[in-house]
Amino acid sequence: MIWTDRRAGGAALVLLTWVLSIELGTSRRRSRAEAGRNGSDERVVDTSTSRWFELAAGTAIIGATSSSLKCRRGVIRHQRIAVGIGLGTLAASGALSTSARRHLGRFHRDSLTVHGDHELIDTGPYARIRHPLYTATIGVFLGLGSVLGQWSSVAFAALPAGALVHRIDVEERMLDDALGNSYAEYRRRTHRLVPGVW
Repeated sequence: MIWTDRRAGGAALVLLTWVLSIELGTSRRRSRAEAGRNGSDERVVDTSTSRWFELAAGTAIIGATSSSLKCRRGVIRHQRIAVGIGLGTLAASGALSTSARRHLGRFHRDSLTVHGDHELIDTGPYARIRHPLYTATIGVFLGLGSVLGQWSSVAFAALPAGALVHRIDVEERMLDDALGNSYAEYRRRTHRLVPGVW
């Protein structure tokens, strides 16, 4: 349906462009500018999880799009509902990502980084979940798959989700070392990605 309905395609394109501009544009430029300004008081702990995520994300986007164009089986039965849910998920993910970045502020980096004055952020979406940016990112891939209208397109979200789950393990060990008891207490009262679930 996304390939034949101009309104659905246009709405999906606008939302996806907005979300990608948040994910790849402004936030990364700001992150790199901050790193240049404060390079002396921060230590990059890990860059490999970023590379794994980028590989998984690229594969998921290409796979989901190709699948929606080529597969005749596995079409989501109620196309209009799937597109509506997908567009809603994209919009909600973009809003969550914007809010999380605002609360994280100067501590946001592409790579896993420890700052000399590292602080625990537990405001906004961080009050309930420890990794709202990753929740938003997974939401983008699920929303895209739903908009594309194939169950296989939705399933491709498992690739970036898996890469982010691995990154969470590495990041939480880093924050345990950097923040000690305050982070251990924070982990006890919050969930990783979904409030009340995990």
